[in-house]
Amino acid sequence: RILSSNYLMHNIHNFYEELNPKIYNNLEHQNLYMLNLDCDYAIDILRQAHSKRMFVAPTKWLLFQDRKTIIDNDDNVNLTFTYDDSVLEIFEDLAIYPDSDVILARRFDGDFLELLSIYRPSPQRGVIWENRGNWTTKNGLQMNTFDVASARRKNLQQTVLKSCLVMTDPNTINHLTDFKDKSVDPVTKANYPWILHLVNRMNASISFEVTNSWGYRSENGSWSGMIGMLERREIDIGGTATFLVPERIGVVQYIQLYTHTGSRFVFRRPLLSTVSNIFTLSFQRNVWIAIAVFLVLVFCLLYLSIKWEYYRDKMTKSAAWNQLNPSKPTVSDNLLILLGAFSQQGYSYEPYRVSSRIVTLMLLLASLSLYAAYTANIVSLLQSTTHSIKTLPDLLNSPLKLGVQDIVYNRYYFKSFQDPIRKTILEQRIEPKGSKSNWMSIEEGVRRVRNELFAFHGEIGTAYQLMQDTYLEEEKCGLTEIDFLNVLYPLLVIQEQSPYSEIIKTGALKLRECGLKYYEEYRLYTRKPICSSQTSFITIGFTECYCALITMGYGIFLSVIVFAFELLWHKR
Repeated sequence: RILSSNYLMHNIHNFYEELNPKIYNNLEHQNLYMLNLDCDYAIDILRQAHSKRMFVAPTKWLLFQDRKTIIDNDDNVNLTFTYDDSVLEIFEDLAIYPDSDVILARRFDGDFLELLSIYRPSPQRGVIWENRGNWTTKNGLQMNTFDVASARRKNLQQTVLKSCLVMTDPNTINHLTDFKDKSVDPVTKANYPWILHLVNRMNASISFEVTNSWGYRSENGSWSGMIGMLERREIDIGGTATFLVPERIGVVQYIQLYTHTGSRFVFRRPLLSTVSNIFTLSFQRNVWIAIAVFLVLVFCLLYLSIKWEYYRDKMTKSAAWNQLNPSKPTVSDNLLILLGAFSQQGYSYEPYRVSSRIVTLMLLLASLSLYAAYTANIVSLLQSTTHSIKTLPDLLNSPLKLGVQDIVYNRYYFKSFQDPIRKTILEQRIEPKGSKSNWMSIEEGVRRVRNELFAFHGEIGTAYQLMQDTYLEEEKCGLTEIDFLNVLYPLLVIQEQSPYSEIIKTGALKLRECGLKYYEEYRLYTRKPICSSQTSFITIGFTECYCALITMGYGIFLSVIVFAFELLWHKR
């Protein structure tokens, strides 16, 4: 009646029946089972709960045991109160481990109940009884300690735990702690000491297995590698961190102990001239419009002033003017004057009157200022790098060549994406049909990033270490990252519903608080190199001069066509 008034679902059984797995196996529910050990089928119910893994957290059990009264047959007066301890022997074989919450309430005198907590450190260890406190009608609940189970039960009494290390190179087993070959299996080398710290804190020992794969789902639904071992409960904790991906949720449990690394596309920002026409970037659009308006205005004024000058001086028959300007001015003459002034190449026209001289002077001064600003901007743009490559579509449409570190998880994830951009990058840039694929070692990728327009996808900590060792100071500038996998930092994993999950979680927090986590990371992983000097010589090649050469080529082509038409016209 009290449970109903508090809107709590409950069910009472006075007879033995099969337990419903749909209820207890749902971790979203907080299930509490109460069992009277004096019932006839109490042992059968406990064995059934053991076989169905009903003692795992967050399920709670409250067991009751009353005293038995034995009457002395001699005088029928002396009474002996005792417990049936035979029923307690069943706990030696039950899966009641450190995450379990099983409380035994034993009645003493009157309403006094002793509260005992039951657990086993591991299948290889015996039962431990914890005195949690007592309960009486008068004083209520009196607890000896309010420490959580993960704090009370972290001593596993040298239980042998099992783990697995992922190694892509068999020689890694010989260099787990000496910080040699830091570019090979760095995640495993960083996580190995963490596992030892966690195990020592739990007063346990550990044995390691080795595999070459993190583990992926096969077509028949089974899992390979380290994840498969955890799913089959062959190991207790994964020794190498792995990415948090949706398909692994529910198969393994992730621990908030991440390795500060990841895989991304790394490239040096290319020169602006490789992706844009720098000859049009010197001025903003409104400046170009203003220059065009100015040229039209000057062209009109120059045309009128030259025309007026020609007819006026022709009427006066000035010998000096006829010597300087013997022919009648045309529109093309005005155009050549404008081009000569703006390109700082000069022209043959000599102004004679004041009005034409003022217009010409205004044109020359404006041309000088604009030419100085334009050439200065060109020099600056030649040394500038582009900031236009920020996303995967930008990377796909850029002139950069792409390459990927040849490692098992890169091959798996690159081929698992189905979105158009990532799929196109794989099919056209990584594995183009009819050409050599761009899977390569991290050493080759870093070398090509240095010498080519190249973006390399690899483990960034190792890549930055190689760049720090091999690049010149100015070559460390402009390094940019683009995330392709779009995953979090790799995390440690344990069994789903592991009996040691809370102990390992609190241990992981301790590793971070004490700084032990960061020691290996700082020794194994290099942060992004600092750009300390951006000054360097830039060689001007065809890429930078492409637009100018194209303009010259079109001009030559047009002049040849016009020359051919002139020949045909005169031969007619």
